[in-house]
Amino acid sequence: MDVKPRIAALIEHLQQGLLERDTPARLALLAALSGEHLLLLGPPGTAKSELSRRLHTLLADGAYFERLLTRFSVPEELFGPLSIKALEQDRYLRQTGGYLPEASIAFIDEIFKANSAILNSLLTLLNERRFDNGNERLEVPLVSVIAASNELPEGAELNALYDRFLLRYQVAPVSDQAFTALLTLDQSYRAPSPELRLSGCELAAIRELAGRLPLAPALVRLLVGLRAFLAEQEITVSDRRWRKLVKLLRVSAYCNGEREAGLLDAWLLPHCLWQQPDHYPRLAAWLHEHIAADPGFSPALVTELVDSWQQRLAQDADPVVPALDEQGYQLYLDEAGQPVTEREGLRPRRNAAGELLYRQPRLPDSCFTEREIRNLGGSRDQYEPVLESYPRPSALQPRAWPAAHLTARLAQLDERIDELDQYLGWLAGQRQGLDRRLDQHLWLSPVLGEQVRRQLERQQQELGRQRERLGELRKAFAALPVED
Repeated sequence: MDVKPRIAALIEHLQQGLLERDTPARLALLAALSGEHLLLLGPPGTAKSELSRRLHTLLADGAYFERLLTRFSVPEELFGPLSIKALEQDRYLRQTGGYLPEASIAFIDEIFKANSAILNSLLTLLNERRFDNGNERLEVPLVSVIAASNELPEGAELNALYDRFLLRYQVAPVSDQAFTALLTLDQSYRAPSPELRLSGCELAAIRELAGRLPLAPALVRLLVGLRAFLAEQEITVSDRRWRKLVKLLRVSAYCNGEREAGLLDAWLLPHCLWQQPDHYPRLAAWLHEHIAADPGFSPALVTELVDSWQQRLAQDADPVVPALDEQGYQLYLDEAGQPVTEREGLRPRRNAAGELLYRQPRLPDSCFTEREIRNLGGSRDQYEPVLESYPRPSALQPRAWPAAHLTARLAQLDERIDELDQYLGWLAGQRQGLDRRLDQHLWLSPVLGEQVRRQLERQQQELGRQRERLGELRKAFAALPVED
């Protein structure tokens, strides 16, 4: 089912004649495709209700409902009046025709003016698509609600309602650059032809097929990194919200003709995870930095890894030997920095797990277990040994190492090189046809698309340099002398 051309045409219809509303228009359509809800936060007169009315014209069936709430709104305004005939028969029923329980698209202005008399029924209807009418719980045909507000909710009782809106966008008046165009704007709207409109069955099919798409491993790692960032920023996101977000990412990828939800679908993340408006710039900045970067292969992390291998090579190639006292005992530095020998009783040190700790030669601030030291080919001395230069007749030469030690070093290096080669291959695949993918992407903004392009190029260059360093390091380790 190739829906991409059709979705592209619907986006064009939704955006026509709206200035600087491309992103909320895309979010509104994506909300309907996913069966989620959109909150538009901003002042009156910024085309919020117009966007909702247009969204309804993209659907082939279903009614439209619109209402402005106040502190004095009663349930009848949303859910319909009580049936007099039913009351005469001792039945509590509402006449829901023309009201929210029978709408497919709805616009609710000043949503956070909802009082406790409305709140419980509204929550059930938004989340479960069900409405309690008398003693019956009925399924409702609701596809999506676009809500508007001038302010964020106040009071804990409204937090559950706020959380029901997976997508959020802060709408502002048009900028100074677009003001002249606003004055001469032709506000006529042309609805799409009937064959372009989406039926309820087609929406259900899109959600079902999108739900089968896998998540790209790089996207999963991006979400893990984002969750850690949110914790640092003290932004709380519920488990339910993460699950809904995954569904949204899959729908975004499916409608764009992708076979998996990948990093380019992550454009949605800042619009789904902010709790306060000032959170959005921080989330957007984080995404711009990481959208094309696998957190496990960031240039800074790989450079640090290569630097550590450079230090290991310097240690293994350094012509040093343990210093001895006059009787031939090896010298160490105790906790006070004084030279001692094995004869003077070195006290063992242990970690929290009870394992013996050893001081790694030439790394006085590092402690390791015996197993870790053995893997690194280091010393087992519990105190830092005193080392001295080891002169050769012609020049200082690297000391000879057991073959097993060098074999282990090379095997570890080969693993790192292979991992980096695989990631560089993935980067090359991402770069291939990238311009075409960005130009034809349904959802991605040009600004974020350009950021993706620059970041991929920068990653390739920086990681390519580190790959060359790893290759040189491997040659240097392979050239170290081996013990007879």
